[in-house]
Amino acid sequence: MNDAQQPPATGAPPPAAPAALEAIIEQARKARQHHTEDTFRRLGRGERLSAEQIYDTLHAHTVCTWWLLVARHIEYADSGGLRPAQAIARFISWIAPYATDPTPPEPATQAPAPGADTERAAALDHLERSLALVRQNAARAFLTQAETLAPACFRQQTPDTSAGQEATA
Repeated sequence: MNDAQQPPATGAPPPAAPAALEAIIEQARKARQHHTEDTFRRLGRGERLSAEQIYDTLHAHTVCTWWLLVARHIEYADSGGLRPAQAIARFISWIAPYATDPTPPEPATQAPAPGADTERAAALDHLERSLALVRQNAARAFLTQAETLAPACFRQQTPDTSAGQEATA
């Protein structure tokens, strides 16, 4: 296939994707765009970002990235693309463990004497916990949406299923 025949790399769902999948991908893209624009608008005005704004932006980016990867797998995986149900089943098996990952423990509330290294370490501990919670919630949102597209694939995934095994659709 020459360059003139290749589809543009726009992140758009592949033409073979069902309408419901296209709608979910478009919704995820719009949410990501909305939160990104809001973040940059606030930063441009010199405003501080709230934890809620950062959380919502990271959540939207995570969910959107996963759906765009599903679309990419449908179009390009295994040199011929995958059926949508196969791609969704594959991502269900890859993302499901995030929904049940144990939440890291609360960082210690009593920090040693203040200092740049101590403050950085404490901030990183809190951020690591926060990111784990964002991933868990994003995984639950993704799996809920995926279940509407491929309920049979979703039911085949059990807690015993290895993250490396894909359900067949």
